[in-house]
Amino acid sequence: MQPRKEAYYQMNKNYLRMVFVWMIVAAFLLTGCPKKQTTPSPAEEKKEVSELTPSQKAPQEPERAQPTRSRTSPSPKTTPPSPSPPVFIPKYQALANGETLLNTAVKENAQLIQTQLADLGLYEGPIDGIWGKGSQAALKMFKEQNFLANPQRWDRETQMLLFREMPSDPEAMNRALSNGKILLNPAIPRDAKLIQTRLAESGFYRGEIDGIWGKGSKTALKAFKEKNSLENSDQWDKETQIDLFR
Repeated sequence: MQPRKEAYYQMNKNYLRMVFVWMIVAAFLLTGCPKKQTTPSPAEEKKEVSELTPSQKAPQEPERAQPTRSRTSPSPKTTPPSPSPPVFIPKYQALANGETLLNTAVKENAQLIQTQLADLGLYEGPIDGIWGKGSQAALKMFKEQNFLANPQRWDRETQMLLFREMPSDPEAMNRALSNGKILLNPAIPRDAKLIQTRLAESGFYRGEIDGIWGKGSKTALKAFKEKNSLENSDQWDKETQIDLFR
């Protein structure tokens, strides 16, 4: 009894093993054999990319438009103009050139005349526009210094000389004197100082620059004119001034 029982158990065991094997085979047939995953070569990747349609390819960044260069010829370089020398414009130009004649009976006009006479050191009274004895005395002194006729009379010639102005710029001043645009008067202290300074720079005057047109200044002027062959060696004139301030 015992051998049969063992044979029976062995037979059932083999049967179950065979059933299990057939189940594995059936499952393998149903699911299919799994493909071996391999890494594609670079050539295969390139081929796959080339076979893609334009819509499947990755969008590319649009090319930037290159700026077009102008073919126009370059403009020629221009040299900036050199600055022109400053032009001297008198403060009272209309008065200095005689276009407008002042009237001493008008207060505002008289104040202008008093101011000019005070700047020359000839008038010491108040600038009140009242044409009194002080103003008349100052005007007389001015006209006598400048060898003008009718010392008590206010006229165009007197006004033009009284309101003559000097440029503040030294170069403009020298140009105005060297071309005779402004004629100096040795009888006026400020003018005499300019003449004395120029004669000293030229080696003809060795006295003090005091604005007093005395013997030393006259001797220096005479020596200058004789050296430059100028007529009337004792007289100051436009020709002498142009040569001296040249």
